[in-house]
Formats: sequence, C-alpha cells, structure tokens
Amino acid sequence: MSAYWLLALVPFIAGLAVTGHQARLAITEHLLRRTGRRVEGTVTGHIASREGTYAALHPVIRWVGEDGSEYERAVPDTIGAHALPEGSRVHLLCTPGSPDTVALDNLARYRSAVLGMWLGVLLWAGALTAVLIRIATLLPEPYRY
Repeated sequence: MSAYWLLALVPFIAGLAVTGHQARLAITEHLLRRTGRRVEGTVTGHIASREGTYAALHPVIRWVGEDGSEYERAVPDTIGAHALPEGSRVHLLCTPGSPDTVALDNLARYRSAVLGMWLGVLLWAGALTAVLIRIATLLPEPYRY
C-alpha cells in the first residue's frame, strides 16, 4: 500500500463531518417545529450583517408573544431581503419562554438539512466502498472473493 491510501480519508472524514453537522441541523429544526409556538409577525425593516466576505440583509420582525409583550428581532435566514419587503406578514416559530430563539416558519431549512445529511452519507459510504473494493482486489489469490 502507498501513501495515496491516506487520500481516501479526505472524503470519508468530510462526509462524516457533513453528515454530523446536517443531522444536528435537521434534529434542531425538527424539535423547533414540534415544541415551538407559531406566531405571526410583521417585517419592520432589514439589518445588514457581515457573513464571510459579503454583507447579508436579514429581516427585522416584530411580533407579540404569548405573554402579551412585544418583541422585535433580526431573524437570520436564507430568504433574501427582496422576498420579505417591509410591512409583509410572516409566520414565526418561537420557543416558549425564550424570545431569542425565533425562526421563520420555513420548511426549506429542514429539507435542505436532510438533503445535506444524505449527501454526506453518500460521500463517506462511497469512499468506504471504494477502499473496500480496492482491498478486496489486492488480496492474494486464495483469499479473493
């Protein structure tokens, strides 16, 4: 065996990392959907934040909680500012007793997390399969399958 076998670790470990991260996002989103309360809010503006090398606009949303108090937070999401103009009504998911954990009621986040999780599984399983096939072809003649 040569040192090139270590290159098979790259897609294997990357696939495991992607699978773990996306599974955590999918579980978090699932729990938020099951335990969160659905409320309706209004977009009051947009705030810019720097993510990576570009500025992103996040909607600022105002809503009334279950206790009757009014909250206003910037809600980071993948939806662009052009899709949520000021004054538009949106549906939110809020965790009771914690107004900081609020997210737009958007099923696309869960779907993309599940898709990413399965792509990670394909990546590490494909790398593992390739290594196992290569090992099976390198076995001596009496031990080959």
